[in-house]
Parts: sequence; structure tokens; C-alpha cells
Amino acid sequence: MRKTFLGAVEVSERLLNDVIFMCESRVKPTYFTRKGNKLDFKSTILFSLYFVKKTIQLELDSFFKMVNPTGVSITKQGYSEARRKVSPTAFRKLSHAVVQWFYDDDSFKTFHGYRLCAIDGSIVELPNTEGLRNHFGYVQNQMSPTNARARVAAIYDIENDIILTSRIAPYKSSERDAAKEMIKELKELGFKNDLLLFDRGYPSRDFIAYVEEYGIKYLMRASIGAMKEIREAVEPDQIIHFTVNGKELSARVLRVLLPSNEEEILVTNVMEKHLGVLEFKDLYFKRWGIEVKYDELKNKLQMENFTGSSQVVIEQDFYASIYLINMVALVKNEANKVINEKDKKKNLKHHYQINTNILIGKLKESMIILLLEERAAVRQKIFNKVMKEIIKNKTPIRPGRKYPRNKNLKSNKFVPSRKRCL
Repeated sequence: MRKTFLGAVEVSERLLNDVIFMCESRVKPTYFTRKGNKLDFKSTILFSLYFVKKTIQLELDSFFKMVNPTGVSITKQGYSEARRKVSPTAFRKLSHAVVQWFYDDDSFKTFHGYRLCAIDGSIVELPNTEGLRNHFGYVQNQMSPTNARARVAAIYDIENDIILTSRIAPYKSSERDAAKEMIKELKELGFKNDLLLFDRGYPSRDFIAYVEEYGIKYLMRASIGAMKEIREAVEPDQIIHFTVNGKELSARVLRVLLPSNEEEILVTNVMEKHLGVLEFKDLYFKRWGIEVKYDELKNKLQMENFTGSSQVVIEQDFYASIYLINMVALVKNEANKVINEKDKKKNLKHHYQINTNILIGKLKESMIILLLEERAAVRQKIFNKVMKEIIKNKTPIRPGRKYPRNKNLKSNKFVPSRKRCL
């Protein structure tokens, strides 16, 4: 059965109305027990899903004018007090509920029968407060003061544009440890014949053994100083054997010459012979999809534009962003299918896709309305109207474009005291 955005809305709406979900997601059993509160559990969650990026008070006024036009007003202080009662796990559960629903059958896209996923981390800017520097850590060089930072990581389904699971951790935490935790979570969500792509920071004897223990297929890029067996495999496509804690493991080492004349070393436990060196070269290139997803999170969804400066708020905002970017992806997939069908018979120079920035802007209010609307027919009518507006705004796909990565340390783009008013 084809999975749609409205299906994900229905899954989310059921969870938001579930009393057990509320009880499991509040910090104390006594929270959200009074009836008649202007800001209840569901409203607090929904406001966090309102793509909040402007001044909090302006966003609150706009939100409650939309959901309750009778004149209810909430202050920034009132919202801050209410959100402290909500555990960040609420947003993780929302995301995981949508992910489990999306993969509960075999209608999703695969690569040669594998669910093709990339694992990678990224560094995010945080409000530069002493509390966040103490908890998450910071960066510093000779030219700048200390700046609070955190390390985030995700497992991303490349073919279906869905983040399966994610985490935010201290800046100096290990990428491998994050990957291990997420693989455990992936098992709980349900393996689907997964093939995981890893960058060169991951390969090691112990880590490969850990992935093998879960029965997962992998493709990793190895560095020049990789383990001895990999370095000594000089053939373009060669099987190696190595021992970890008394257990013998086998892997396949592939050497690929890149256009830059740099040799790329790939390691995998996919032994299928119909997948040769060139196929693995193209396969590993797909890992770039997770870099594009981080770009969407940081620059389109403005994930680093946090709505507060406490640890709980940072975690709430991060996991809310993961839920939102998956909902954006579901709409994007539907809209692009409509565009492709319309353009199929046209002799166009370029293929087209929807403008993600416009999509996010259109979803800001409409998604909250859809989550509150219980009538399926009305919900469908609202969504159809939004889709028409989104599809009008499409951009050409220009393959082959490359931009150099700027790795210089920068000061924060988003400062808590200078939120935008529009």
C-alpha cells in the first residue's frame, strides 16, 4: 500500500490523542492533569511542530489565533513553563511511530532488494550559553572564543528520503558509539534487509564485528591507514579474512579510481558477484544523500535556530526537526510524482522538482490544521489545496553541480537575542 503524507498525519494524530502517550511523555505524573488549562499537553507538542523560527511571542500569537480564534493568549513564559513538563522522548516517539508505519509493508523503494541507508554525523551550533557549553561541549581556536556545539547523527534511508532514527550528543562523543546506539534502535524499529553506507571514519575490526553481529550488510570507505588486511589487499576486487575476539570474519575490498586520480578503498560484506567495482562506486556515491539531508535540516528547516537555551529545549527542538523533515519528505515525494507525471509527455530541457523552501512555508500552518482535523474528507480537501500551491513552485534539476566545502570555523548563525520578526 502506497504511503502518503495524510497517512502519516493520521498516525501522528492518533498518537497525540493517546492518553498513554501523554503519560509516558510527561516529566512527572502530576503534569497536565488539570482540565481547562489554556496550554495542555497536545497544544504544547503541536506548537513545537509549528516550524517555530521567529520571536516566540509572535509565533505563539499566530499559532493560537489559528487554532483557537476566540481570543486565547499564551505568554512566552507560560509556554516555557509548559514545555519543561514534556520529555524530548515525545518527539522521538512521534518520529518512530511514522517510521514504523511507513515500513510496515514492502511498498517502499529498495536497491537490489536492500533498504539502502547511510549513517553519518554532523556538528550543530547551539546557543552559546555556559550551561550548554558545560553539557554538550564547545569548539575553540586561536582566532575565536569558545562556541557551544553538539554532535548529531542519523540513519537515513536514501531511496525513500526518510530519517529512520537519530540522536544528539556531546560534541566530543564518538561517531562509532552513536552508530552503535542507532543500530540498536534500528533493530527495535525493525530491520528490513538493510545495507548501511559508512564514511571513512567508521571502519575498525571491532566496529565491523559489531555490525556483523546484527546481521547487517555494510559498505564502508576505508582510509589509507586502515587495518592491515585492508591495506594489503591490492587487487581491484579482493576477499580478505580477519579475526576479531577469536571469530573469523570475511570482507570484500574494492579499489576505485576517482576522477581526481585519488584511490577510493571500499570494504563490504556484500559478496554478490553481479555487483562489481563500478556498481559499488556508484552505490557509495549515493551516500552523499545524507549530506544533502543535513543541508536541508540546517539551511532550509533552520534546525540550529533553537527556540531556547536549555538542554531539554535543544533536545526537543532537534527531535521535532527530525519529525518535521520526514513529514516534509512525504509531501515532497507526492508532489514530485505529480510533477513527473505532468512533465512526462513534455519535451523539457530539465526535469523538475518542487521547491523545498516553498513547501516548508506552506506546511507551517496547514500541517497543524491537518493534525487537528478529525474528518478525513475535510483533511483531504485541505491537503489537495496545499498540494496545488506547492506544485506551482518547482525548480529545475541540474545534475553534476559541485560546491567546495567550507570547513573554517564560523561564529553562530542564529543568536538567541536576535530572532527574526518576520
